Amino acid sequence: MKIYYTILFLLLLQTGHVSSQVPVKDSLYSVLQHAFDDSAKYKVQTLLTDFYIEKDRDSSIFFSNACIDLANRNHKSLDVASSLSNKGHALMHLQKFSEAYTCFTEALKIANDPSFNSKTWEIRNKISVDEDRLMILAAVYKDFASMMASANNNEKSKELLLSAKDIAEKNRFLKNLGYINLDLGQKYLDQGIIDTALIMEREAMQLLTDAGEIKPLGYCNMLIGKIWLQMKNDDSTLYYYRKSIAISSHFENYTNLAGTYSNLTSFYLHVKQNSDSAIYYAHGWLNILEKISENNLGAVYFNMAEAYKLKNNKDSIIKYQTLSISEKDKAFTKRDVALNNLQNRALVEQEQMMKLKETELDNKSRMRIAMIAGCLIIFTLISIVLYSNNLKKQKANKVLETTLTNLKSTQAQLIQSEKMASLGELTAGIAHEIQNPLNFVNNFSDVNKELLAEMKDEIDKGNITDAKEIATDVIANEEKINHHGRRADAIVKGMLQHSRSSNSVKEATGINKLADEYLRLSYHGLRAKDSSFNAIMKTEFDESIGEINIVPQDIGRVLLNLYNNAFYAVNEKFKAKSLKPEAEGKAYEPVVTVTTQRLYSPSGDGGKISISVKDNGNGVPQKVVDKIFQPFFTTKPAGQGTGLGLSLSYDIVKAQGGEIKVETREGEGTAFIIQIPATK
Repeated sequence: MKIYYTILFLLLLQTGHVSSQVPVKDSLYSVLQHAFDDSAKYKVQTLLTDFYIEKDRDSSIFFSNACIDLANRNHKSLDVASSLSNKGHALMHLQKFSEAYTCFTEALKIANDPSFNSKTWEIRNKISVDEDRLMILAAVYKDFASMMASANNNEKSKELLLSAKDIAEKNRFLKNLGYINLDLGQKYLDQGIIDTALIMEREAMQLLTDAGEIKPLGYCNMLIGKIWLQMKNDDSTLYYYRKSIAISSHFENYTNLAGTYSNLTSFYLHVKQNSDSAIYYAHGWLNILEKISENNLGAVYFNMAEAYKLKNNKDSIIKYQTLSISEKDKAFTKRDVALNNLQNRALVEQEQMMKLKETELDNKSRMRIAMIAGCLIIFTLISIVLYSNNLKKQKANKVLETTLTNLKSTQAQLIQSEKMASLGELTAGIAHEIQNPLNFVNNFSDVNKELLAEMKDEIDKGNITDAKEIATDVIANEEKINHHGRRADAIVKGMLQHSRSSNSVKEATGINKLADEYLRLSYHGLRAKDSSFNAIMKTEFDESIGEINIVPQDIGRVLLNLYNNAFYAVNEKFKAKSLKPEAEGKAYEPVVTVTTQRLYSPSGDGGKISISVKDNGNGVPQKVVDKIFQPFFTTKPAGQGTGLGLSLSYDIVKAQGGEIKVETREGEGTAFIIQIPATK
């Protein structure tokens, strides 16, 4: 018996830390044939389930079913839950979402029940029965989250992951936490929250490395590579992609390997525009998908066609475009059927619940009949009371209508007040911007007046040469006057265009120029009201953006509101710091940073434009973060804000097909991030 378990232990190590080659499979089959009890058979079949998950998912399902049968026969309910989760994972990859959904819901039903108090067959030392159950529960939540993400239900997927994370953190299941953070990092990356995504992936890498789990690090390195791609660090992107390929190839993790080749194809196609490298990785991608009998090849062929466009190879373009269209049609049909089956499964469960409720209603109907007579008497009495109350209610409704009318009028006045306040700050900024060219015009006009008088004297003296030199100076000055006059005219026209009432007509607009103009106008507008106000303005503009199709007046109003809020926040912190001077070398400097960035889309469309307005003020308290976009909510003192600025900004950005998010840390600052479609 000891020899047998020694062999099994070595196989556990082998399958966990080296590539799963044919000798490993043969060894597993050999141990399975000589297994003397169900516990040993279960452990080996679990290893075979994992062995086949990347190579032959039907075989993986076969062995997970065998594990379920063994666990059921031995009343090992928690092992049943674990094997159901493994089966659901394999079914998910085959896009059999309805069957996978059934596996995960059954697994959760078992793992959520504390009455299952028998130890599992899995090798877990120094752990209680309840901890064993919670560890399985966290793993099921995590796998179920992957399935829901594959079925496009990202909200449910994140909810399940957070449930798993809560269990793992409370019980210090560090290996589970590593896997959970790995998937959470993907969620934050998809949402564009890059900093948090990077933190999650680095924590996942450390936890998994400490636990000796090397295989998932291939996926972790791929995600970190995607994060560096968003941060436009090409060298780091390639480093982590190549590291992912090395680890995934070593463990024959074909799913992740295919994903990394896909990302490298896109990188060389859209970032480097290197057709040869894009074609090389696309062929690698295709070979991997063919190894695992993956039918969804449309994306590969599409990228190949795009790569051959760079080479202007028309025959190859037509070939791969045709294959792409054909494969995408098949893939969409298969996925639609799978998603419909999942929806039908949910409907069947809902119908079963309805039948149970109908049975309960039938059982209660007899009691209701007996009570009807008494209820009729009570109803008569209630009717009399209600009639009396109805008269009072009619009077109350009239008062309510009057109140609502007054409220709407007040709301309209507040909105107009908010717009006028913004317009006042905008006007003050325009006045400062136009003052500089006007100063030039006035100064050069005075100089020309003196030069013309001098030229007249020289002409009277007969000094034609000197008079001509003076005339040349006058002409040069007139050109400067003309230049600065046109500059002032452009400022006035541009600002009037931005400040006029929006007609909701989109036009090609330079977003960097718009963001810079309103930043200066906001700053000088606030300086006009408070000459003691100062702040450092930093801009980090992505010059590749160019012009995009937006309603400039509306986006300008949003930016002006965010700038005003940022300057207000840093000024309030500066005033508070001034009352409590800090140690030398730690003086607080108010800083507002504006960043623009083009976010590329893997699907090949225009992607999005991100505009970030970040301050180093006091931040927004976490307890009110969810309320800041609500109308009339404000953290400013009474009389200093209407509470409509962020609400109106939210509505404007949504109307333009974008979204606005907030990231904040108390005591450190706040960043508002606008993302709008990058259509031209």
